[in-house]
Amino acid sequence: MSFANRNALVTGGTQGIGETIAHQLAALGARVIITGRDAKRGAEAAERIGGRCRFIACDIADPAEVERMFSDVEAEGPLHVAVNNAGVTAPRAPVRDLDLDAWRRIIDINLTGTLQCLRHQLRLISRQPGGSIVNVSSCAGVQVIADQAAYSVSKAGINSLTRVAAIENATQEGDRHPVRVNAIAPGPTLGGMNSAERLAANPEATRRKLAVTAMKRMAEPEEVAGTALFLLSDAASYMTGAVLDVDGGFSAGKF
Repeated sequence: MSFANRNALVTGGTQGIGETIAHQLAALGARVIITGRDAKRGAEAAERIGGRCRFIACDIADPAEVERMFSDVEAEGPLHVAVNNAGVTAPRAPVRDLDLDAWRRIIDINLTGTLQCLRHQLRLISRQPGGSIVNVSSCAGVQVIADQAAYSVSKAGINSLTRVAAIENATQEGDRHPVRVNAIAPGPTLGGMNSAERLAANPEATRRKLAVTAMKRMAEPEEVAGTALFLLSDAASYMTGAVLDVDGGFSAGKF
């Protein structure tokens, strides 16, 4: 698997799954741009990734920032592959008590933010043959999680958005090349939202996450990143509109 002479964009690429995907792309020859909201964290991540990695600060919930970010991306040269990983979670609450501001924040970042990036990515990537996009969903978008309505809905929306975009961009139209669009749906994964500090601070939440996976452990970020890289690569050239579960058996059934 090689990404030599390809330019890649990874949103939410400053920690966890996103940083690991960016690191593996760079190791396989890609020139990588990562985005995130925290400039200090972004600069540190770009240094860890090494190679030809650049950080661009961007809040994907802000349309003006997304426009500016993609102007910078376009100035860097052709875009070949992209990963939409930026996202947030929210405090647990039942639907009857759900705060509407919290709902809007999750939907604005996870779903609308992904849509805003996807629109620009399709425009840029379709200029070259062989383009591919991977959206990072969640097992919560496949099997809903109680008290996580906004997060579950946002990730289920990403699954549907992935399939619609895949259908719309599967064939060549004029000088616009096909772009494959797929998604991965990770289960609980170490790092990022499941940092050692967060897990230690809430042992009950950690217990719940382990209890709902058949493998009774969390994923290493490398295990999730490998699936994303497969979908981005030419090895998955006949795959589009897929949502691959990378969840330790979470979506397989009840235990």
